[in-house]
Amino acid sequence: MTEAASDRARDTEGAEPDWLESLDRVRQTYHMIGGQALFGAELSSIERGRTEFRLPISPLLGGGAAGGVHGGIMAALIDIAVVSAVRTLCVRGDIMRGTAELNISYLRPANGSALFISGTILRKGGSLAVGDAEIHDDGGRLVAKGRITYSLGRADA
Repeated sequence: MTEAASDRARDTEGAEPDWLESLDRVRQTYHMIGGQALFGAELSSIERGRTEFRLPISPLLGGGAAGGVHGGIMAALIDIAVVSAVRTLCVRGDIMRGTAELNISYLRPANGSALFISGTILRKGGSLAVGDAEIHDDGGRLVAKGRITYSLGRADA
């Protein structure tokens, strides 16, 4: 969470401020955009500035190195994890514009029964947010790491 968002949230003494996007709304948005229907990724944890997903691996996700999950699917999962984490820090008037840059390093084949994806926001400003994501296999090994720069706007600008 950014320092300013953390300070504002702390000022509410535990209550969710109405100017912050509700975590329930972020959950609903994820389900509406089809992340779960498209790949089968399940949103397993959500908090301010961080999301976690679990992806059961099926033969439909293959095509990657050594028979693992296809790299394009992993890139999409990194994008979904970071964009969902950005939404958790959005305030009234923020406009989600789109991913401006995506970088991914594939470190080993993504095999096993499931992948675990986490997205964490490093910094959210007025026009850009930057976040990191990691994908681990079911043995806890890091299989891919990515960074997203996301473009934001303001409705009142």
